[in-house]
Amino acid sequence: MQVQTKERSVEAVRGYWNAHTLGKQYVLNAGIVFGSAEFFDHVRPWMNPFKFPWIMDRIDREAVGLNGKHLLEIGCGLGYDSFEFLKRGVKVTSTDLTPEAIELTRRHFDVEGVQAESVHVENVLDLTFEDNAFDGVWANGVLHHTGDTQQAIREIRRVLKPGGRAIISHFYRKPSWMHLLSRLGRENIEYKDEDPPVTDFYTEAEVLSMFDGFVVEETANEHYRALPIARSGLKASLYNMAFKPAYNLVPELAAKRLAYKFSVTAVKQ
Repeated sequence: MQVQTKERSVEAVRGYWNAHTLGKQYVLNAGIVFGSAEFFDHVRPWMNPFKFPWIMDRIDREAVGLNGKHLLEIGCGLGYDSFEFLKRGVKVTSTDLTPEAIELTRRHFDVEGVQAESVHVENVLDLTFEDNAFDGVWANGVLHHTGDTQQAIREIRRVLKPGGRAIISHFYRKPSWMHLLSRLGRENIEYKDEDPPVTDFYTEAEVLSMFDGFVVEETANEHYRALPIARSGLKASLYNMAFKPAYNLVPELAAKRLAYKFSVTAVKQ
């Protein structure tokens, strides 16, 4: 299913995310300078590897086999995932569709004193890398915002070496509790003021059908519990005070069937 709020072009997607770099919304103190050491420390707890422990677990597992090898990150954002791989001895190429994210990732690595193989702008729908260039590709919360998820996976497969690993954390899933809220509640998911031009939800079967030419090694239903949100207003209050506590009483086995994130690890044939 495709949730379309406006045009789905690469230019529209780039324009939105360049203005809404994920992480900036958590800075409420006007005295914190974007790109400073204080900024990266301030937003760290809200970012994926730290906010969602299963992401860090996946990084730990994958970094063992990728130590000393070449990993491409698609949609590096502020560079937190790439940084965790770099700390574990992986040779990382960090890419993002937006110049703003790339500039902040470069600053982040300078602050931390680490060096990636490259940090630069790339469009996953038309990557500039040669065939069979990487041992692994990591994409965290990115492909369902591209406007053409199938083409993104084709490009990921193209740049992977035979036996290379596509580690996609995650796709937005339906049916799920988030899909229900986004459809019935007409509530933004990413930002309070405006959501991305593209946010696609898929069934598990639809996702797996896109991995032609791969052997799927692992899948996981994730984010099956409702977390607090830092929003105000009637809908936010109803969510935090009514929906969240009631939904979180659902037994785990049933809740996982309504998880809104579906992750895939697959190996290129």
